[in-house]
Amino acid sequence: MTRQKKSRSTGNNGQRHLPAAEARKLRQPKEETKKKGAGKKSGSRNAMVELKPEQQSGHSGPKDPRTGSKKPIALIPEPAPAPSLKPDMQPKARLSKATMPTLSAADELAMIENDPQLQLLLERVENNEVLTGKDAKYFNAKTARLEQLLQQLGLTEQTDDEDPLAQFERTDWRKTILGDED
Repeated sequence: MTRQKKSRSTGNNGQRHLPAAEARKLRQPKEETKKKGAGKKSGSRNAMVELKPEQQSGHSGPKDPRTGSKKPIALIPEPAPAPSLKPDMQPKARLSKATMPTLSAADELAMIENDPQLQLLLERVENNEVLTGKDAKYFNAKTARLEQLLQQLGLTEQTDDEDPLAQFERTDWRKTILGDED
């Protein structure tokens, strides 16, 4: 048996393949439409403009669209005028020092005692923590002011019966017994 080469031709059963020239004849031609122009015609900037009779008689606006502004341009920049204050101009607002509204000593004492930040710092000091930086400054300032207010209001407890041992240690017995002035 001899080998037969496969062919691509369709048999009698398939559609007939038309040559390109015949296919073009059978195709319906497309309707030709005019393209929309995008923009102005080329060279329209330099083309001479035809003026309408209305524009010629009434001089309203530029006759040629290519004509720009006729305002002269200074080639050397002019110095800006120095801002001058009129002598009769006085400021309408007066500056005054800002003053804090004064609180009574009792109100200020209540504010310091109810200060939440100071309460937190007091707890830290009671827990033997060492305060540093802003915390230490804030704590020292508030406690010093608290003591001043307590003295102003007479709320400090000044007792004469101190610890006898502390008083004994403070006394210089050499001076009292020996009478030395050294």
